[in-house]
Amino acid sequence: MAARDSWARMSAHSKNLVRMGSIFSSDQSAVKEMSNACWLYARTVMNKLSSPGEDEEEYIEEVLERYQDSSIGTRVIKSKNRVIAAWRQLSLQLHSLPASDPKALIETDKSIIVLGECTAICEKIYSSPVPLVYTRHTARFLSLWALTLPCALYSAFSALDQTWATLPATSILAFFLFGVDELAMQLEEPFSILPMKYFVDDISESAEILTETFEEQDEDM
Repeated sequence: MAARDSWARMSAHSKNLVRMGSIFSSDQSAVKEMSNACWLYARTVMNKLSSPGEDEEEYIEEVLERYQDSSIGTRVIKSKNRVIAAWRQLSLQLHSLPASDPKALIETDKSIIVLGECTAICEKIYSSPVPLVYTRHTARFLSLWALTLPCALYSAFSALDQTWATLPATSILAFFLFGVDELAMQLEEPFSILPMKYFVDDISESAEILTETFEEQDEDM
């Protein structure tokens, strides 16, 4: 739940950054770069929380495509800590916006702080998985329990003259208990099933809508 809540907050505050930027700044290109920086940060966090090598090629390809005319993407990719580099770029992009009211920048910067806090929570979960000895011990215990379960059920079903039901009953009980064990593992390591790509795409699509609306309003004025 903590991982899902953190990603939901990251999505909301990323959208808020673009929304606020489009309100207090009249520079369309700067707001567009701001939306790109929001996407870059979320996409970099997703890459950090993915299994090693699982997302690397797609991440590099998407970042370089988004920053074709800039060296920002290359700098973040080559950084020793990509998340920190993307976080710094987001801060630089925000404070480079031409704004008439400096207080607006300070208030909006609070969303960047929240993004860092959410990322820290996710990194803590990702870097503190269930110890391997615990998972192995649980798997061995459940396996031994499932193998000896028919011996315990046989006498009970023999009394009912239903010995044929020993194997089906054992299979059903083992299936549910091993399922509970697997669910517990997924709750401890949620990023393999969490739809992080959906959150990143949602941030990108929302940013595009906000910047398009901003451009249309400027044209009308």
